[in-house]
Amino acid sequence: MNIDEPQDVITRPQIGVKVVRDEVVISKLFDKNMEPIIIVLREGPLTIKELVEAYNQIAEEPKSEMTIYRYVKELNKIDVVKEVGKRIKTGQSASETLYGRTAKIFWNLKDKEDYWKSEASKQTLDTLRGLLILYKENTTITTEDLGVLLNKIYKKSSEELGAFFEENDDAINKIISGFTFKEVDKIFDIFGNLILLMKSKDFSEELEKCGC
Repeated sequence: MNIDEPQDVITRPQIGVKVVRDEVVISKLFDKNMEPIIIVLREGPLTIKELVEAYNQIAEEPKSEMTIYRYVKELNKIDVVKEVGKRIKTGQSASETLYGRTAKIFWNLKDKEDYWKSEASKQTLDTLRGLLILYKENTTITTEDLGVLLNKIYKKSSEELGAFFEENDDAINKIISGFTFKEVDKIFDIFGNLILLMKSKDFSEELEKCGC
């Protein structure tokens, strides 16, 4: 490296996966004004000037540096974006602050964990059972047992996804580059379903009992 080139000194390392359950954090990640920041920082830490340039290349509406800096401060408060280091130029005492994501992957689990064991799921379970009976007349599963089965299926999917994310965070980050948080959330849910298809034998006994 040329000693005259700026050097990025990272003092806050990025974690691989951050599970998100907080409603405020989720709302910011889904916010169309915040999303471009989250997207462009997948590539690595940026100065505020670089962030503004990258943001305005992909955002629906260009924003001023002052506005984008305000967004960064909001994301900082909820631990999504932080000051992660400095860009130092040889022979200069001043340095530029680098901003980065706190995690390579933000995994949305809000209202998903143990949903099938909650009171909120009862009406959904009754409806699903009715559809199962309509689809296959010999279905004998009760609403309660259907909830147990779906909760077990979700937990298996989450375990498989969690392990996969931890082992492949760098590669996954590259694959999902450019996608919004909303799109990534949907992709992860669908991928979880694909994993379950490959693990269908794990639930063969329960499915047989309910006539599914």
